[in-house]
Order: sequence, then C-alpha cells, then structure tokens
Amino acid sequence: FRSELVLEREGVYGYITQIELPICFFALDKDLFSLELPDFFNAFYLKGDLSYIHTAATALVQLCKICGPIPKIFGQGRCAEMVVDLMKQISEETVNDSQQTDRISHLIILDRDIDFVSVLLSQLTYEGMLDEAFGINSSRIIFPKEVTGKDDAIKVVLNSNDLIFAEIRNSFFASVFGVLSSRAKELQTKSETRNMSVADMKNFVTNDMKKIRQLQSSLSLHIGACEAIMEKKSQDNFQEHLQIERDIIENQNAKDCIDYIEDLINQQEPYTIALRLMCLLSIAQDGLLPSEYKSLATQFRQSYGCKYLPLLYNLKKLGLLVEQSSLLPSGQTTAGKIVEKVGRVGASRIAEKVATAVTLTKYSSFKSILRKFNLIPNEQDSDLRNPKSVSYVFGGRYVPLIARVTEQVIVHGSLKNIEDGMKLLPGKTIMNFQVDKDSGTVRPTTDFVSKTVLVYALGGITFAEIAALRHLGQLNGCRILIATTSIINGTSLLKMFTPSEK
Repeated sequence: FRSELVLEREGVYGYITQIELPICFFALDKDLFSLELPDFFNAFYLKGDLSYIHTAATALVQLCKICGPIPKIFGQGRCAEMVVDLMKQISEETVNDSQQTDRISHLIILDRDIDFVSVLLSQLTYEGMLDEAFGINSSRIIFPKEVTGKDDAIKVVLNSNDLIFAEIRNSFFASVFGVLSSRAKELQTKSETRNMSVADMKNFVTNDMKKIRQLQSSLSLHIGACEAIMEKKSQDNFQEHLQIERDIIENQNAKDCIDYIEDLINQQEPYTIALRLMCLLSIAQDGLLPSEYKSLATQFRQSYGCKYLPLLYNLKKLGLLVEQSSLLPSGQTTAGKIVEKVGRVGASRIAEKVATAVTLTKYSSFKSILRKFNLIPNEQDSDLRNPKSVSYVFGGRYVPLIARVTEQVIVHGSLKNIEDGMKLLPGKTIMNFQVDKDSGTVRPTTDFVSKTVLVYALGGITFAEIAALRHLGQLNGCRILIATTSIINGTSLLKMFTPSEK
C-alpha cells in the first residue's frame, strides 16, 4: 500500500501497528443501507475490476455478525455469485460471536444487469422524481431558490424523520398534492389558538408549537418542490415522453418512437434524455436494426459532438445500445459452416433449425422475460393512487424485476415458480441453504411472515425500485430491508460512462 511506503520512508514503519477499518453499509434510513460506491457498476460491469467484490462481501459478513447467519440465500448474476462465495469464505475464516439467530430469514442478492429497464424508465414516485429533478446524494438534497422561495438554496436531509416526507416519499407523484393539501389544512386547524384556555395555550406553546412549525416548514418545501417539478415537466411534454416509453416496452408504434428520439436529438435536448430512450428501445427490441442504429448514432454524434463517442462505445460494450446484426448473423453463419462441413440435405436442415432456434432465443429474450415474469401489469391492477401492484412506481407500465423476484421468495419461499424465467437472465441462479451442523439438514425458517428479508442490489438501485420493495412488504405483511452499492437513476448511470462527466 502507498501508506506503508510513506511510513517506511519516514522511518516509523516498525513503530506502527496497522489495522483494517472495514467501512461497510451506511444507514441512509431505517430500512435502507448503502455502501455509497457509485463507481461499483463502472468498475465491475464495464472494466471487469473485482476490487469492490471484497467490500460488498465484507459488508454482508459484518451484518451477519450483528443479525446472525442468514439461513436462505437466493440470487442471480455473476457478481452476486462472487459476493456470496466470498462471504461464505470470509465467514468460515472468522469467528461469528453474534448471539442473534436468524434475524434476517432470507437474503436476495441480485446483479444490476438483470434489469436495466427499471433504471432507464422515468420514475414516477415522489422521491424518484426528486432524484431525477434535483439529485439526492446520501439522503441529502439541495433545494434551489425556486423551491424555497428565498435567495439561497437549502440543503435538506430526506429520511423518515421528516414526517411529511415519510408519508409521501413512496407515493405516485400525481397523488402527492392531495396529501400535502390535506396536511396543510390539519396544521392550520392545530395552529388555531382563538378558543384555547390559558392552560391549553401554555401547553401549546411549550409542546406543540415547535413541532407544528417544523411540519409547516417541511410542508412548504415539499409543496415548492412539487410545483417546480410540475412546471418543468409541463414544459418538457412529459406525458408524451411517458407514452413513448410505454410504446417502446410494449413494442408498439416503433416509427413514432424513432421519430420522437430523433426530434430530441435534433433539438439538442439534454443528451441523457435521448440516450435513455435509445437504450430502452435497444433492450426492448434486442438490438436496433442496423439502419436505425447507424442513423441514430450518426445524428447523436453530429448533434452533441464526438466527445460522446466513448460513451456510445461503452454502452455497446455493456449491451445497452447495440444493433441486431451483432446477434442475428452469428446463427446464420454457424448454420452455413455446418452445412458446408456435413454436406447432406438432412443434416443441413437440422443445422438450419438449430441455428434459427439460437437466433430466435436471443432475439425474443426481452419479450420472453416480460412474459415469464409477467412484468406488464393488467389494467385492473393499475390503480395508481391506491395501488395493489408495485407497477405504480412506473405509472402502471412495468413491474421492476427486483420486486417480482422478491415477491416469489416472500410468497412461495423459493424461486421454483420462476426457474424458467431465471434462466433467461445473465449469470447464474443462486439457491443457497444453510445446513444445520448437527442434523445435516437444511435449517427451517419458522414464522416467515414475521421475519425480515434483505434485498441486496449490486450495481445500484433506483428510488422507484426501493418504493416498489417497500410497497411489496406492506402488501405481504413482511419487513424488507434494502441494501445496495449506491442509489442510481438513468441519468447518473449514463454519466458513469461519460469520461468528461464522471
């Protein structure tokens, strides 16, 4: 380490004992923990750097020392597999002196690359829209003067200690104004002192006035934030943008979607807006047609400049923005080679069928994932103000995959019902059960509903997904803790790969 070289150069190395300070999860809220490593995604998924795997695994080990061993582990992805394997290795090498047993009944650990759609879609919860509009860093947000109504911006901590924010943070944005209006009337009523006796007024001043003023201050900020967001979205034709996102996911009106993206590019809207839709379209169609890819990439480069060429390259490397030609010809070429080598009519037909099957599997993977996991909700489940489906976080258009996998574990205690779907996702499926040392059998988890489930997102998680998991816990009467490497959104994800804007 560099520190050791400095100590040695100064001649004090032999007098100093070095110990490790494991910096693990930061508690952003009562149910939300983060490593605050925004570089994790870029390092692992783009560069193949495994440096952070140890940090992610150590954080779990430290948690197990507090909460006890986790009996059942489910997961998906290459990173998840590495973290679980290293966690087990570290646990075997260290003594767990925790007196707690099974305070966390299940761990669900998932790679970010199993579902990029949830990152690219517009978030429609209040907290998600705050993050998209102003940016939330380590639970802190800076409200500009157009929100505060004052000359200076204000930095505010957003967590469940703010009672107003706690009530509206996970709500569908359109329903937030109604809640704020209702709370404003309640505070107005509580502030009335005209009919109070002297004793009541003394008690009010001593106990209630400070609390009411704090609530009024919070209420004023959140009303101002809602107004600022609504004004910005009305200028940006937000409803049209949401309709384009829906059309892309449902594979409808492809030409209109392309035209809309081209308009964004040619009008030089923020590059991340157009690029999010381009990536979403590429994922939904399992790659753009070569002509579409070339046209959009050329227009993007001409409009925003060649400085974004590394960004386009990185997105292609990740498979977020690719052309179908990189998928389709491989099967055809393989079939041609088989036909040349075998030279028989029957064999050639078989080879063609095999190659076609491989090609179709790749081409229809997104549609298959939608179908296997039922990610497009029914219209009757899309009550956005009183939601019964977690799809409300995206306006009833899409169910976050992380929530669907978690739901299977909560309801069924396993991934058995979605095993076929899990095979379509990147990486390996993890089902790891702790074995009792005495009996040699899998340790049961009794009274499952009253237990706590930990969902660990490697590579980042959005506030929309967090809201979906919280709502899922409420619907099923189960406590869900959420851990992640960092909080992200579609814009921050793209900026990770932009050399000049890291």
